[in-house]
Amino acid sequence: MDPFEQIWESSRINDYSWGYPAVVWAGVGVLVALSLIRHNAFRRILKVVAIFGLAMMATQWSASEIQEKWRIRREWADTHPAEMTEQGYEALTVDGANLTLGPLIYGFRSGLIFIGVAAALFVFRVAVRKRPVKTPDEATPEIKTKVTTDLPFSDNPYHPPADSG
Repeated sequence: MDPFEQIWESSRINDYSWGYPAVVWAGVGVLVALSLIRHNAFRRILKVVAIFGLAMMATQWSASEIQEKWRIRREWADTHPAEMTEQGYEALTVDGANLTLGPLIYGFRSGLIFIGVAAALFVFRVAVRKRPVKTPDEATPEIKTKVTTDLPFSDNPYHPPADSG
């Protein structure tokens, strides 16, 4: 592997590489936290705003990462012209679509991730809300009589009287 190929591969991970995954993971956390809001309309509006804002932030981080990757490659090629081959120079100019389409693809992907998480949280919220919860008022008569007959009798005036019947 020649030096330019080594730079080509090593530039994929750069100073901005942590940003995109951090935004995605933070976005998932924000969406989970927003799910705790009780007011339906307020929660939904905040989730939509969060999804758009986080997708734009992820797009910006991916654009910074891709631009830095190409800056490193171009800078190395400019400072080491003797080690560059024709194929290396061609690789620097041919893959320009990565600079323009890469951030859009990453941003779209992060938006899909956020929408998927929001949909999963919605399904989870609906499933939890529809689960029947028995309250003491809905207890069966057998349970009510069992509870009242099991109470010990007391002469204490502050103790409620037990049913005799």
